[in-house]
Amino acid sequence: MQITPHIHALRTPLGPDPDRFVHVYLIYGDGITLIDTGVNGTEKLIADYIRSTRHDPSEISKIILTHAHPDHTGSAKVLRELSGCTIAAHPLDAPAIEHPDPALLKPPAPGMLPLVSGGVPVCRLLPDGGTVDLGKGLILELLATPGHTPGSISLFLTKERALFTGDAVQAPGRTPIYTDPVALVRSLRRLAAIPDIRHYLPSHDLPAKGKESYKRIDESLAYIRHIHAFVQEAVAAGPGTPDTLALAHRLVAELGLPAIPPHHAAFIVRTIEADLNAKGLDELLRE
Repeated sequence: MQITPHIHALRTPLGPDPDRFVHVYLIYGDGITLIDTGVNGTEKLIADYIRSTRHDPSEISKIILTHAHPDHTGSAKVLRELSGCTIAAHPLDAPAIEHPDPALLKPPAPGMLPLVSGGVPVCRLLPDGGTVDLGKGLILELLATPGHTPGSISLFLTKERALFTGDAVQAPGRTPIYTDPVALVRSLRRLAAIPDIRHYLPSHDLPAKGKESYKRIDESLAYIRHIHAFVQEAVAAGPGTPDTLALAHRLVAELGLPAIPPHHAAFIVRTIEADLNAKGLDELLRE
């Protein structure tokens, strides 16, 4: 799907459930820049889409990874081998991209591909406040937006006022996954302060335009506030150390999410533990 004269969005699946997807974004400048790559095996969808735009996959010159999770990095290795492109990421997430968890390199079930095609060298480290020149007047501004992971980044294409958020914006109705809610709230407020966002381009939510962009960010802040209130009330109501797995199942019901798949339970438990261990979150959410 073409978003602007230079930006295309490719919705790629994360299994058989059509509601589980991740967007790969393509920016056509001097060469093609990919924002994330989907899971292992997505490279065929990406290559076919590029050909449908009368270009060749060999034109991929850069892959910018918003963070190290496998649904964003999974096909990076294969695409780099195909095109010889440069891989870029934040320094804090680069080690996990270069040396992924061995469990990600094994098929999760018979007949399935591993989630990640392999480790890939990060040739360019992206510091907060830096820029990447894509040619044709296209400049990406780099924004450190930690919280989902320590090295999560968002990207702002100034010419087209397009904001790529990765997983920084936690969409209501989707599994909340973050390691540092204090950092995440600050990251969201940083994104909300960007003037004149014309295109909101998230990973696991639908793209939006204009005022709706800011509404999505505000909804994410409200989602985190809701989760924090639930966790704090649950802990206050029960004696002793909370059973975080049981609390995760209760949180899923509270948020109206589908029953937790086994591979998601650990993510929600970590989100709850991050909330429990957060210092200053109450005060921050009241500001």
